[in-house]
Parts: sequence; structure tokens; C-alpha cells
Amino acid sequence: MAKVSEFISTDNTELFERIEPLNSSGSTSQSFLVSRKGEQFFMKQLRPEHIDNPRYNLILKKEYEIGHCIEHPNIVNYKEMGENGDGPYILMEYVTGETLAEKLESEPSYFRNDANLSKFFNQLLDALECMHRHNIVHCDLKPENIMLTRINNDVKIIDLGFCDTDNYTFTAGMTKAFSAPEQLAGKREELDARTDIYTVGKLMEYIEQKSGKRLPLSYRLAMKRSLKEDKAKRYDSAKAMAKSINKSYKKLWIALSCIAVLVAASIGWQMFKNSENYKYLMLYLEKDATIEGVHYKVISEEDASCMAIGRERHVKKDTRSGETNIYIKEEIQIDGKAYSVTEIADSAFKKYDDFVSVNLPNSLRRIGKSAFEASQGLVSVNIPEGITETEAKCFYRSGIRGVKLPTTLKTIKHASFAICKSLKSVDIPEGVETLGLDAFAECLELQSVILPSTLRTISRGVFWKCKSLKEITIPASVETIGEYAFFHCDSLKHVYNYSTEPQPLSVIFNRKDITIRVPAASVEKYRKAQHWRDMNIVAMRDEEIMDER
Repeated sequence: MAKVSEFISTDNTELFERIEPLNSSGSTSQSFLVSRKGEQFFMKQLRPEHIDNPRYNLILKKEYEIGHCIEHPNIVNYKEMGENGDGPYILMEYVTGETLAEKLESEPSYFRNDANLSKFFNQLLDALECMHRHNIVHCDLKPENIMLTRINNDVKIIDLGFCDTDNYTFTAGMTKAFSAPEQLAGKREELDARTDIYTVGKLMEYIEQKSGKRLPLSYRLAMKRSLKEDKAKRYDSAKAMAKSINKSYKKLWIALSCIAVLVAASIGWQMFKNSENYKYLMLYLEKDATIEGVHYKVISEEDASCMAIGRERHVKKDTRSGETNIYIKEEIQIDGKAYSVTEIADSAFKKYDDFVSVNLPNSLRRIGKSAFEASQGLVSVNIPEGITETEAKCFYRSGIRGVKLPTTLKTIKHASFAICKSLKSVDIPEGVETLGLDAFAECLELQSVILPSTLRTISRGVFWKCKSLKEITIPASVETIGEYAFFHCDSLKHVYNYSTEPQPLSVIFNRKDITIRVPAASVEKYRKAQHWRDMNIVAMRDEEIMDER
């Protein structure tokens, strides 16, 4: 973490209740997370050695004037410009998430998904189109200046420090690896919207390299055109480039149609035009058996194992309850041979909202990524013994109200139960050691959570926006608590932390009115520890210590 600058007083509450230095500071400026009236902002202020420099003061003023005149959901919102005893400052919307560079480092597979790729570039180009309509060119687009927000992964352009509105003449902040030829040549008079278009092409190159997957055809063609040395040959506008990447190519569809004809003459062009039909065609091609409406595919002939890969469009309702339920067999027969069902495939039951329960067999050893994502009708699930990990987003955005976790579980991965808005309680069994990124984020009805004594890691944003959570007990075993772990837990009043040593923290609470109960012998340690010291630290009562034991 960056050191607090000598000209910022973190004890000065004249303007802000709290000032926290951030790692995003640059060569001429420094950045802080500040709080005022319970609201958080990103603050930018010049470094002491530059505070009397008219040029840098002009840059800061220009940045605010430019940012303040633009309102767009994918551009950071500039709130105010003011001055304190340490010079002028800018307040901006505080964006939580990862930069493009960080996203590709932590999750390179994200951009291998065409939907994610499309969302990113369409939002980025729409934001640039807005800037260009205001006669503003960015001049310094790079992976560090583009963020993807938490949970939804929306684009936010976060730094307008080197933009200009005067005929696009300001070039001081360019980054060579992402700069257009006219920038590198110092031809200020030639900078226009096409300069940013070139940079978007460089960003495509960067994403392709870091994700390890070649971009789709429309993107490669757009990239080739945007990287023309002669700017007259590039796209005239961000809108035109967006239209190009969203273009469907007739030849590609003809090829797909030919495949469809070879597979089944009855399947026509409309099958490929409709995504749901296409999905079922792929299941038809992959499946080895369909039993009681569930599709299965053999994994290994040697091990006699198979996995559930999806279901029929219409599954019969139970005659008694009138509800639609999914029954996944423990063992199935294919051509007279018995196969054990050990897996549920990635995205197997994603976006089905017409079934309320699922029977998971005891033979199961893996539930795939996004297996039940967005299954809004699903209200309850019992995960069988033998499962050691819940894969990323396996029940993300589902309708579950309750879940029983197995005693064999060790890790709850990224967003496994995030945005399960009806989930009210969860008992995490002994043996679990890690709660992954955003594991229970935005579970708005979550009131009760029991954490096991084996838990070591509470990752970033695990209980982000769990607004109904009133108290939480952190076992003594917990060594790491990630940033934003309890942000926007509006009902949270009491935290029982049994660790005798304060966990090293970044920022995990956005409120100071939460009471933190700790072992009596450790009270002073917590009151001196960074971030903990901002909270109301009190000693546990004897009966509370006995309860934990």
C-alpha cells in the first residue's frame, strides 16, 4: 500500500471522515479512498513536489472539466473539484472491481466467452462514442485505465487525465504500447477520434494474447482495420467499429447450415437462428442417453462413468405435487452396460426456471461451473457427500432458499452462491477451508451464517451486500479476510472475531458503527491494528468464549 503523502493529513476530518491511501497513485498525483457522510469517493490530488506546478494544476482542472461534462454509465462519474489546505482535489465515483489488466491476470478465461467479449467492447465503444460527440479524445486508453466492475463486470473508463477538448491537442500522457502512430510522431494536430480507434485495436491484440484464444472473425477484421497506419483507412467513429464487430457473416452461417443438414435433414436454418434450438441440437449431438428427461454422456468407458449434460425442453410434472423436479440417476444403463453418474457438466441446467428441486445422487463427485446458474425456479438443493468443491457460479443467481452442504466440502469457489436473493441461511460445515471471491455476494435475504472452525480464508467480497446479515462469528482459524468482505452489510451490528491476532486487512467494512468483539487479551492489539482500529472494539464476555469452544 502506498504511504500517506506528507501533505495529506489522515487525521483531518474537516472535509472527510476518513482518508485511506490507494495503490493507484501515479507519477504526478496520488489517490485516496475518502468517506463523507457515509458515502465513499475516489480522491485525486497532486503530489507535494508538483503542487506549485501550473502545468499539472491545469491538467487536474482540465480533467475535472472534461469528466464533469460527460454522463455515461461506462465512464467514471466526476463529482466535484475542491481545495483544502493541501491544494486542489478531485472527487470521483469510487469504482470497485478489477482493471482490465488485473482481470486478464486473475481470470484469462473470461474473454474466451464470446458474450463477455461482446459486452466489453460494445460498452467501451459506446463510452468512446459519447466522448467523441463531446469533441473529447481519450489519448491514453490502456488496460490500467479500464475497469470491470464487481459482480456485473461492466466497463468503466476511470482516468480522463490526458483528454482534451481543444482540437485534441494534448498528448502528454500517452502510453507507447497503446498509442497511435500520429501520437508517437508527435503530430498533435492530427489527433482525433480515430486515434482512440487505433488504441481499441491494440486492446484487442492485448486481450487475444492474454486470454490465449483467437478472437472471432468479426473482431479480427475490425482489429486489422483499426490498426491501419494511415488513419484515413481506420473506422471514422466508435459507432462504426461497434457495428462491424457485431456483424454476422453469411459464409459462417452457410457452413453451420451444411453441418446441420449432414446431421439431421429435418433440422433447418431456423434451428441455428434460435439460440435455444441450437442448444438442444448440440445436446442431441453429444448425448449418449436420455432417461426421465435428463441427457447423459459417457466420460470414461474404463471407469464406467458418465455425466448429466442437460435436460429436455419439457420435463413431466410430478402427479402429486404438480411441480417439475429433476431426478439425476446414480446409475444408468447404456446398451446393457451400467454407468455411474459422477459429474454434472458445466452450464448443464443453466437458465432453466421451470423446476423447483433437483435430486443429486450420492455417486456425484463434481458439479460443474454455472451448472444451475440463473435457475430461478430452483428453491432447495442437497449437495451429496463426496463433493469437495463447489465450482464457480454453480448456483449463481438461482432461486434457492436453503442449501445443505456436505461434510466433505473443502472449498466454496468464486460466486458459487452469489445473488441467490432468496437464500436466508447457510451452515458451512467443518472441513471447509476457503470461501472464494464473492461466494455469497448480494444474497439480500441472508440472515444467518455459521462458519466452521477449519476456515482459513475469507476472500474478497464474500458477503458483499448481504443486507440482512445481522451478525457473524469469525473463527480463530481465519488467517485472511479479503477486501470488501462485509461491505454494504447494512444490518450487520456485531462481529465476533475469535482470532487472538488481528488479521491483516485492507478495507472490509464500509461502516464504523459495527461492534467487534475479540478475546479480552487481544483488545489493545485490535485497537492498534490497521482498519480494525477504526471500529468499536470490545472484549468478549466469558460465556461467549465458552460458546465458541
